[in-house]
Amino acid sequence: MMLEREEGRHINWCADGLSFEVPDKDTFVRETLPRYFRHSRFASFQRQLNLYGFQRLTKGKDRGGYYHELFLRGK
Repeated sequence: MMLEREEGRHINWCADGLSFEVPDKDTFVRETLPRYFRHSRFASFQRQLNLYGFQRLTKGKDRGGYYHELFLRGK
């Protein structure tokens, strides 16, 4: 899984394991997206997340992260 392989580099689980974040979008776009996707645009990545039901968190300690009720660390 991409998140497990890249964790700590360009994409991380949030502390509670219920959402993930992309702390450095430029590096993520340049190094990680081309490795796993046919595109290298962050907007396209966000569109895919939206298609699969992920929600961008806009409040709280995980602000800026992405959440899906079935996408949990360790599952």
